[in-house]
Amino acid sequence: MSYISELRKLVGHRPIMSAAVVCILYDEDKGLLFEKRTDTGEWCVPGGALELGEEPEAGLYREVKEETNLEIKDPVFFTVKTNVHLVYPNKDEVYYTDLVYVVTKYSGELLCDEESVDLKWFSIDALPDNIMPTQTGYLDVFIQGLKKDQ
Repeated sequence: MSYISELRKLVGHRPIMSAAVVCILYDEDKGLLFEKRTDTGEWCVPGGALELGEEPEAGLYREVKEETNLEIKDPVFFTVKTNVHLVYPNKDEVYYTDLVYVVTKYSGELLCDEESVDLKWFSIDALPDNIMPTQTGYLDVFIQGLKKDQ
């Protein structure tokens, strides 16, 4: 059982703080990889909460593998976003500090886990409408940087 699940047994739905890792997975030919969440129906990039004592890059490798079945290589730190406030459909409330990485090297075949109903690559010029609002800021900065470099 995960650290957050154990903590929730003690605090219920009350707000907690947690660190999370987020992976902007970019392929020049395919675009950005998004997963469609089972709980909210929103599209988001892969990622999730770190386990107690887990190093950020180890958590990034684990989360991406769990959520996409892909093995990532050479993650590059991109940015940190604080006070990422989420209230989940089950009423659990979390304030995350997101550590955002960019990955362009990966291997494997896409396969959804129980947290997602779909995995899909989107062109940077044709992103889905319902992207998780907490991710739009750093995704916009990343895309602006790509377009500037083209």
